[in-house]
This record gives sequence, structure tokens and C-alpha cells, in this order.
Amino acid sequence: MRTLILTGSESEGQRTVARALKQAFSERGDFCLSLSARVLLGQHPARSMLRALEDEALTTPRGFAFLSAGAAFLREGKRKSTVYALNARYAEHLETLLREGEFDAVLCLHRYPAEAVSHIRKTLALSARCCFLSCDYACVPFLEETRLDYYFTTHGSFSAGYEARGIPAKRIIPAGVPVPADWFGAEEPEDARALMNLPQGMSCYYIPEADDAEAAVAALLARLRGENGRVCVVSPDGAPPKSPFVARFSGDVRVVVLSSEDSHARACAACDVMLCSPSGALSTGGARSGMPLVHLPTADPFEKQTARFFASQSMSLNASSYDEAAAKAISLAKDGVRRKHMRDCQQRECLTDGATRVVRFLHEGKV
Repeated sequence: MRTLILTGSESEGQRTVARALKQAFSERGDFCLSLSARVLLGQHPARSMLRALEDEALTTPRGFAFLSAGAAFLREGKRKSTVYALNARYAEHLETLLREGEFDAVLCLHRYPAEAVSHIRKTLALSARCCFLSCDYACVPFLEETRLDYYFTTHGSFSAGYEARGIPAKRIIPAGVPVPADWFGAEEPEDARALMNLPQGMSCYYIPEADDAEAAVAALLARLRGENGRVCVVSPDGAPPKSPFVARFSGDVRVVVLSSEDSHARACAACDVMLCSPSGALSTGGARSGMPLVHLPTADPFEKQTARFFASQSMSLNASSYDEAAAKAISLAKDGVRRKHMRDCQQRECLTDGATRVVRFLHEGKV
């Protein structure tokens, strides 16, 4: 099977889901290609076009509805907006790829490529099954205006919302969020701490991703008494030599700065509480690992819905500020009963391996 995965923005959450899917397809011996919206704009796009992509096109629904109607407008040589131009350029490159790529399946991880594929299918006959795969625990608006074969959702509770908007029930497949297989390991906490040079018998906190990682670490340090605690944080700049983020905390023994290449599974095994942006992938991975979660503040509307969903199922705690998140994380680390209750809720919810279910459905027609 040949599969094309289309992401919207180059967010960490969508890259993680795409990586998990590629791993699952590779296990079946399938070919899989993952491309972001920026890549499909071609080589050396103008800065104005990149700004329009991030600030307008990816956030504005129904962006491709004007392309068909605008063909005459373009032929007349009239001035067109940057967003219109980039949508036309993206659609042109994507159509060429779909025509020549001989794909058996197309998975859209964002509404933007879903709209583009729907637009292209009006004029190009595709044998590939075209699907949308949600990366967050949310109902994506205007998705009912796309014309795709299947819609993979993160949880069965969202099916009714999509059906109410007009998407046929037979096209809605609750599959879960794909997360990489290497996020899960069998290391004991004591062994993981020894390998990470973390003290035994001391509360440890893990911050894999945050909108403002420096503020998240600073809030935790301000509430930790003396050296009674350790904060493991993934550097947002990748921790290169002379990293400003590494330099910011280099003199504090309470902070362990990790790079994105360091083992996520080991950090989860070593730490007592995870504080993270409420992306669907991170939240699912943490819950499936039995990791007590505190969701950090976010500006992303879909991540906010993910945080509300997890909190409503008692699978995480929400915070409206970094200081509140730090206070809740420290309190949770000290309360074994609350941590056990949260783990029990996470296990009861049975968040599934989304990657395996999606790949099985595309191969066998069942999840």
C-alpha cells in the first residue's frame, strides 16, 4: 500500500502523529510519504506567502471554496490576495502529486489539506481512499463541508457531534490518536532514574512540550523548596551547542535539560508527574503510560478542547497559568491517592493505539 500523509502546520503534535503512522505502515511493509503544507508550496516560497499560510490559510475555514469560482478572476489578470495565490499554488502542486503518485490512501491530519483534497476531487478522479484523521479530542468545525471517504476521530464520544453536522455515521471511525511505539517502554522507575542521573526518593517533574517552556520551568522552581525536586524539560530549541535555553538553567542542579532525541519513555518512567501542552498525542501517550498529567495553558483552541475532555474524565488536571500548573503538579506529586485515581481513570477510558487501528482499517476494512 502507498499512503500519503498531509499535515497542515509543522506543529509537534502533527509531526508526532505522522511519525507514529509511518512506523505502523512500515511494520506492514507499506510505503508512506508525509508532507506539510509548507513543503507543498514548492521551493523558496515568498515570506509573505509563508506568513499568510500560518496566520490566515491554516486558520480560515473553507479556504478552497473560492478556487473554482476564481478561475475567471485570475484569467482577467486582476489583483488577487496572497491567501488566494498560496491556496492555488498548494492545490496545483498537490494535484500533480496525487495524479502521479499512485497512492492507495491519503490521510489528512488538518482541515486545510482535507479542504484541498475535496476541492481537487471535483475535477480529478482518484482511486485512493481519502480520509481525515483528527489529532485532538475536539470536533473540527466545517469538516462537514469536505467530501472525504472516512473521518477517523479520537474518541467515540465525538461521533454524535459529527453526525449532527451531517457527516454520515458509516464514515465516522473512532480510532484514537496515533502515538509512536517508542514512547512506551518497560523500564522500572529506579532504573530510569539511575540512567538519567536523577535522585531516588525525590519528586521529579517532566515537561516535554510547552508554549513557553522557560516560564513553565521557572514557575516550578519558584515553588520547589530548596533542592527538593527535579525538573526534566525538553529544550524547545533542540539543545544545540551554546543553546540559550540550556544556558538559562545551566547553574541550577534542579533542572535537567533534555534534547528531542532523548528517550520520552525513559523520562515518563523516571518522573512522577508530566506537565505538557494539551496536544492529543502527548496527552494520549501520557495517559496510556499511566502518567499523572497536568495540562499547561495553551492558545490553541483544539488543544483547549483536549484539555477539557481529559479533565472531564478525571485523566488530567487543567491550569490557566504556569504558576497554577506548578502548584497542582507539586500537590499531585505528594498525593499518591490522587495519582492512583488518575491512573485508574486513564486505564478505564482505554485510549487505544490509533496508528494500528487506522492502518488495520485501511488494509482490512475493520478497526
